[in-house]
Amino acid sequence: MSAADTPIGSLWVGTELRWLDILALRSFAYHGHPVTLFHTHDLPDPQIDGVTLRHASEVYHYSDELLDGVTPTVFADLFRLHMVQATDLTWVDTDCICHRPFTPKDGYLVGYESPTTVNNAVVRLPKDSAALTLLLDRLNDPGFVPPWLKRAHRRKLQDLPEGAQLLAAAKLVPPVFGPQALTWALNETGEIEHALPRHVLNPVHWSMADIYFNPHGGVDGWLREDTQCIHLYSSRIRATHRRGIPFEGSFIANIAAQVKHDFGGQPFRKI
Repeated sequence: MSAADTPIGSLWVGTELRWLDILALRSFAYHGHPVTLFHTHDLPDPQIDGVTLRHASEVYHYSDELLDGVTPTVFADLFRLHMVQATDLTWVDTDCICHRPFTPKDGYLVGYESPTTVNNAVVRLPKDSAALTLLLDRLNDPGFVPPWLKRAHRRKLQDLPEGAQLLAAAKLVPPVFGPQALTWALNETGEIEHALPRHVLNPVHWSMADIYFNPHGGVDGWLREDTQCIHLYSSRIRATHRRGIPFEGSFIANIAAQVKHDFGGQPFRKI
């Protein structure tokens, strides 16, 4: 299977992409993956060859009340499941860098981020995936109390009026529909056996996210010959790195040079 046979889908909630997100999208197009960027608001086209914009409502019929009532992270966690079910796209977060072309196996592409948790930054599941069906069924039930939550949180939700539990769970624990939900569903159905080792899709631990901006290196020790994706965990990156042009020689600067990402004609910073 070539990269062209594995189209990519992602989502942006908002009106302006950050340079890191544009760089990430460009990296997938660079490696030959057709990319669809779904959006919830008017969004300027990033003008990347191989990247197409589509409105999120084309694959997920959400209400304005839902979009306005939850965080972008919660909405994205819900959206990706509907996108995977409704399309042939492989989901990626906009802070994922394509290191090598994606190669799903038996229709799956998911990977661990810790010894016990599967991350949902990259998600491809077969159309007949029991885990996908199970998760969507539960997350369409307004009275569902996620069993993967802590006992104290579950008790709070159970005390609420019938039908208020699901939305309240998202407000109580914003990542509730993210990695833990996917891990729970895959374990429930036995599909957890398809989850790849951490180094394949989420090689660097989130606590070390700034390492990508270190001009003296340090990333290579985390990568292996079969690493396909590098999850940046952008929310863990210090603001000074997210806002500024990267240092010359850093991993992220080298990626930018490889995929020909332009910083408005400005050179990389020097340490």
